[in-house]
Amino acid sequence: MSSIRPCLVVLVLLASPLAAQSAKHDGGPAALAPRREEDEAKPSPLQVGVAGGALSYEGGRQEQALGAVVRWAAASWLAVSATPTAVHVREPSALATGTFDVRSGVVDLPLDATVEHTFQAPWSPGLAFALGVSLPIGDTATGFGAGRVGYSASAGVGFSPTSQVWVHLGAGRSLTDVAMQSAFTSGDGWGDASAGVSVTDRLGVSGGYSTDIGGVDTAVGHSRSINGGFSFAVRGPATINLNASHGVSGLAPRWSLAIGFGTAFPYLNHLGAGSPLGALSDTFGGGTHGLDGGTTGTGTGSGGGTSSGRGRGRKTL
Repeated sequence: MSSIRPCLVVLVLLASPLAAQSAKHDGGPAALAPRREEDEAKPSPLQVGVAGGALSYEGGRQEQALGAVVRWAAASWLAVSATPTAVHVREPSALATGTFDVRSGVVDLPLDATVEHTFQAPWSPGLAFALGVSLPIGDTATGFGAGRVGYSASAGVGFSPTSQVWVHLGAGRSLTDVAMQSAFTSGDGWGDASAGVSVTDRLGVSGGYSTDIGGVDTAVGHSRSINGGFSFAVRGPATINLNASHGVSGLAPRWSLAIGFGTAFPYLNHLGAGSPLGALSDTFGGGTHGLDGGTTGTGTGSGGGTSSGRGRGRKTL
């Protein structure tokens, strides 16, 4: 766990300006928080957040990531986002026993456009569709980039049986021959299910399950993981979020831990079709970087995550 400390220190430093911005521009309450006078202001269309975390794979490979998400809500039904990420990888060397290969760098940049609509009906059903583009800015020699543009599509559906409970289902796949692997799946498609409950006006807890869909390496099988976390509304739309996962099969990391802060993690705003767990995890690591899921360190995954449900064209930690 000590390996994530540098990421968390930088995260705190980056989060400070966001906290100040949130206090100055209080853009509206969390979904279930009581309305206060200062919460009546129109939410800002610009949503930002920072996240950091770490993954550990079977065999000794470790990854740390620090990323940001910038999301522009151009309309109530349309949003575009970018999630730049930098990673640090340490894994046992294949050349000399007892030594490690270490490398760091910026990874492929995912851009996403998401269309979402929530219906005025029982259980507040919502649908979301997203297209992702991954710009090849990562270094292919170190395994941080795919070397070419990748495209992906994803869809999600969400509903809320009660005012305190939400459920989300999502799936997506690559639209190009660029492998859209993530840290949590190894196929060319992915799917996930998550659910959560608002314990108080400010505290929410959630859990989920993710798996790859479609063709996978028969030698390793499907990569599956379970995850859980919580979010706390600090002020207005700003939340602190923590998520942990455990891989149960395939190339999924044995464990991961992610922490994020900002206005771009709608953990308590669960009435739409977006996956709250994915909002944090997709900000860094988990597939947007084009790493190979911990097998050789020279993977070609890429793609863009979305707010519509794990939309990794990949994009969790």
